[in-house]
Amino acid sequence: MLKVPHFRSEKYREYVSFLPCCVTGMEGGRNDPHHIKGRGHGGSQKCSDLFCIPLSHDLHQELHQIGWKSFEQKYNICQISIVLKTIQRAFAEGVLVES
Repeated sequence: MLKVPHFRSEKYREYVSFLPCCVTGMEGGRNDPHHIKGRGHGGSQKCSDLFCIPLSHDLHQELHQIGWKSFEQKYNICQISIVLKTIQRAFAEGVLVES
């Protein structure tokens, strides 16, 4: 099977870090660009930077403490849905462009 390298972009991670926290909606600060966990994304290595979502630092720490399934249930979120919305926003704002 062909191995495709993961997309890595400091610019994109920086963009995600300044989006509102996907749980609280808080704006105006810097968030952590969390690489999503679970559902076959990532495995033993960090997944693509396209699979980042903005989380406040405290919530990012909590996610790693309680696990992604518990976190999604507790906050009634779906990481993959947030990833898709984040990518759509990045295209709309010109951060990601078609080649």
